[in-house]
Formats: sequence, structure tokens, C-alpha cells
Amino acid sequence: MTGSIPDRETQAQLNRLGYNGDARTRHERPLLICDVDEVVLHLVDPFVEVLEERGFILKSHSFKLTGNVFTPDGRAATQEEIWDGLSQLFNEQASRQEIVDGAIAGLLELSGDIDILFLTNMPHEFGDIRRSHLASHGLDQPLITNTKSKAPAMELICRHRAGPVGFIDDTPKNLEQALAASIDVELFHFMANDAFRGLAGDVANVHVSTGHWPEAAAAIRNVLVENTERT
Repeated sequence: MTGSIPDRETQAQLNRLGYNGDARTRHERPLLICDVDEVVLHLVDPFVEVLEERGFILKSHSFKLTGNVFTPDGRAATQEEIWDGLSQLFNEQASRQEIVDGAIAGLLELSGDIDILFLTNMPHEFGDIRRSHLASHGLDQPLITNTKSKAPAMELICRHRAGPVGFIDDTPKNLEQALAASIDVELFHFMANDAFRGLAGDVANVHVSTGHWPEAAAAIRNVLVENTERT
């Protein structure tokens, strides 16, 4: 386990949902901890649009943003310029970030047997915009905003779960951190953007690596519901 704790705002959000470290409160149903960007909402394509409006281009030669954003004359964007672009995108996400094909149907179908909790890395100030955006599409499950590693938040969540827990995320590093922290979760990799999914390479220790929700939903159900029922 990490021994770390989530940042103060993330922990406050978790506490309001009952995830307060009191292991006497444990939920029996399976849980899917679900990332949002490039899993439920498109990020790369709308971010490229924001960058172009700001005079930058994205050269996706590796699975990261820093070091891939340039001006037309070749100057690399600073971290501050990248964050300014992301902040604009998150502020305007309701009109820019469209739902990934199949995400609504997949999550709603899974929610019949599995609890869904969104865990999204973004500045906390944009959390309510994201909650409203997802809810407008029928995805009104709880959403936690997080900064830095997701492992401390996941560790706290898992203390309250008696049933199996799955974690689906687009970023291999987030999945690797959960594994390194010895958190008892089943891992699934999902990246909607084809180019960036290819750049991610082989992702270890996951049940599936895909950009298609029917495939992801089938794997999640098989691992968190069907295999559990057989044991």
C-alpha cells in the first residue's frame, strides 16, 4: 500500500461519499473506478483544436503532452502554456469534449450489476462542470476530481469495498502506479484516440487494452461479475 493520502480536496470529496477510512462500512457490489478523459470524454482531438486556436500544434511522437506541443516555427510550448490550454478546454468541456462512442451504453449496462465511480485527474475547480456535462448525458454517478497519483484515493476507496474493484484508465502510468501500490484492483486500459493508443505500446497486467467500449464492457463484466459468480 502507498501509505499516502489524497490531497485535501480529493479526500474531502471521498469523505462526503462515505470513504473516510472506517473499514466497518464495506460495500458488497463490484465497483468500477472509471477515468474520464479519453475513456468517457474525448480529450486529444478537442485539445488539438484549442492548441491550434492558440497558435500551437501537437506532434504526437510519444505518449505525453509535454514535449509534443510546438509553435509552427518549432519552439516547444512551456508547461504553463500547455496548462493554460488544458484549463481552457476543461472550462469549455461541455461544448468541446464529446462522449466516446459506446461509453454511455456500456456504463449504463454495467451499472445494473456494478457501482461506477468516476476518478478524474483535473484541477478541482472544473469538477462541477464535468459532473454537469456527464449528467446531461445520463451519467450521474459520483465523480471525484484528483491531482497527481490516483493510488492514494484508490487505496482509500478499496478499504470500503468487499466486492471486486476494477480500474479503467487511458494512461499506463496510472495503471502502473495502482499495481506498484499493491492495491487490490483489476486493471483495464482504454484509450479512445487511435494514434495515442498505439503510442502507449503494450500495457502490462491489464485484462484488456482497447479503444472500443463493447470490448471493454465485456471484459469488465467478465472479470468483476461473471468470474466472481462462479467462485
